[in-house]
Amino acid sequence: MITWNIVLLSLLSWFPSASFSGEIAKEAAHPFYVSITELNIAQDTLQVSLRVFTDDLELALSDVHKQKIFLNDPSRYEKNFIYIRDYLFDLVQAGNGAGLKRIEWIGHEFEEDVCWIYGQMPIDADLRVLFFKNAVLFETYDDQQNLIHLKREDGYDTELATRRSAEIRFTLGE
Repeated sequence: MITWNIVLLSLLSWFPSASFSGEIAKEAAHPFYVSITELNIAQDTLQVSLRVFTDDLELALSDVHKQKIFLNDPSRYEKNFIYIRDYLFDLVQAGNGAGLKRIEWIGHEFEEDVCWIYGQMPIDADLRVLFFKNAVLFETYDDQQNLIHLKREDGYDTELATRRSAEIRFTLGE
């Protein structure tokens, strides 16, 4: 009599070992690819909170570093933060019409299957237009979308960054 364990092991051995990485892993992860960025302006500082699925970020970092990276390992917090910070270096920026500047990434934490990444940058108190670039995971997923919420006194303004248009604009004042 054949047991389910034997059937399962037979099916698993049928797939090549590489089938659990790359395209199959991308498809199996979840049906949509989105990050959420929350922006808050406090006096002369732009505060950035970026929320991205941990498995997506791990895949992107693994591709960049050509080795498997597991972000939830507490013994590697500092090294993993350096990987994250360096990955975001050119992908997430903010500024005015004169140009974009890099954000200072200050930490990260995990909440279930999501990684929160926190950053900040100084801005002019009289800034009237904020340009924000978020190209996170565009190199990993063709259909990646990045929602950007700007907190205002009366709620939020929301814009969508896509592979075709990674830079968005918020009008802050008259």
